[in-house]
Amino acid sequence: MKSKLFLFFLLFITTTKAQESIVKYGGKGFGVAVIQVQPVFPGGEDSLQSFLKQNIKYPQQARINRHQGRVYIGFMVDKKGKILNPIILSSAAPELDEEAMRVVRLMPDWTPGTAGGSALDVQYILPIDFISPGLQEK
Repeated sequence: MKSKLFLFFLLFITTTKAQESIVKYGGKGFGVAVIQVQPVFPGGEDSLQSFLKQNIKYPQQARINRHQGRVYIGFMVDKKGKILNPIILSSAAPELDEEAMRVVRLMPDWTPGTAGGSALDVQYILPIDFISPGLQEK
């Protein structure tokens, strides 16, 4: 009898946890917007990488100081695909942060994110890697 009771409670707890994850990660009707399509840089991820490679100019002061790292920039892609309010979320070095912001401000309009076929404002986080030419692995 005790083993049946234990099994019942185990199944009850497992079922409860599964329902919590459904609610937490959003089904319709729970007040959570589910984004069906993320915003996209024109031409996709490969085009974004090409854009970054062509436009990033490694700051001379960063070369001298041997600064490198990853800068995370957050911004909003609005319903029209415009980039709004870019901010540094994680810094590598001041001169690298400045260059990352400059390049993000050069970006063309993106294809906006959509949910249910309607465009909406979506927050986006873009990591930009800076690897000093003199410090690259060979």
